[in-house]
Amino acid sequence: MNEIQLSDRPLACSSYLPIIDIYVLIVAGEAVMKQAYMPEPGVILYRDVAKPVIEPGTVIIKVSIIGICGSDVHVFKGKHPIVKYPLVQGHEFSGYIEEIGEGVTGLAKGDLVTIQPALGCGNCTKCKEGLPAQCDNLNFVGGDIHGGGSEYFKIKSEHVIKIPEAVSASDAAMVEPLAVAVHSVNKVPDIEGAAILVVGGGTIGILVAQVARVFKAKKIIISDVIPARNKVAAKCGFLTINPTEVPSFEEELRHLLGDEPLSAVFECAGNEPAFNTCVRTVCRGGYVIVVGVYETAINAEMILVQDKELTLIGSLMYTWGDYLEAIDLLAGGRVNLKILQTHHFKFERWLDGYKVLEEKPDEALKVLIDMD
Repeated sequence: MNEIQLSDRPLACSSYLPIIDIYVLIVAGEAVMKQAYMPEPGVILYRDVAKPVIEPGTVIIKVSIIGICGSDVHVFKGKHPIVKYPLVQGHEFSGYIEEIGEGVTGLAKGDLVTIQPALGCGNCTKCKEGLPAQCDNLNFVGGDIHGGGSEYFKIKSEHVIKIPEAVSASDAAMVEPLAVAVHSVNKVPDIEGAAILVVGGGTIGILVAQVARVFKAKKIIISDVIPARNKVAAKCGFLTINPTEVPSFEEELRHLLGDEPLSAVFECAGNEPAFNTCVRTVCRGGYVIVVGVYETAINAEMILVQDKELTLIGSLMYTWGDYLEAIDLLAGGRVNLKILQTHHFKFERWLDGYKVLEEKPDEALKVLIDMD
């Protein structure tokens, strides 16, 4: 049975009312579309909602591919530290321009596009510095604002990025996580020639390693406890360690490094053992970049952060510059996203996408939802 009602979830900031339609009241004669929404953890329901209506300065995107992000998994499990319910997920997605509002330039009907989902207020100091992810009034598509989990999606054109012709819709849906990786690697100064360790060989971890290689890191090692992830990392040309398969992780790491100091480590797993591995293994004065999302507080070995005078940096999202750099890397064929795309599911089987991520972590990396 279709659910027909007004959404009970208002926008977090009234200034965003023109950006995107989230109301689901269906009036007789209105065009409708299918939407997937999550009223509570572990539940995905489908409903008919009113198709968005074009307005000046906006575009309507016919959604094509939606990626399931690691943070989406935390939300699905009810363990994300920030996100609240109900919501419509989908911050990693691509689609084709369906309609263009008055005053929009640089875009045409049929263009393959993606969006930059971190919507700052635009007026604060951080937004003016080009750091919307640090805005105190940040609204995030797929969290604070309903995401791309619908047949159509309306947004202001200023948040839309046209994708180069050579890029597929599946790859375009992964520009957002690639931008996360670019942002993370950009946190390390003078990465050229450095030896780095990535703890956590999921999608973000392998993307971080790929970006670091483009930025000319000298030696790159990926560590994960799931053998299949290490195999994918190895296919990408990286050295790997599985902590469960070696007598001593640190001895194996020293063997791979030789005389190279481990200048920077990227924590991409979001758990206590991963974090403490990072602070134990990085060289004195080195960098620890925290990229993973933590479901709970951890007991961190902060004595090592102090004793080794480490630089501990959190990395959450991206800047516009990171986004544009990610697209350049993709268009130039300098990163391989296809190797990470392990599963596709139809829109109506979104729940199966979560199941495969939860039940078959040895098989699943990036799971994509196909709207068509």
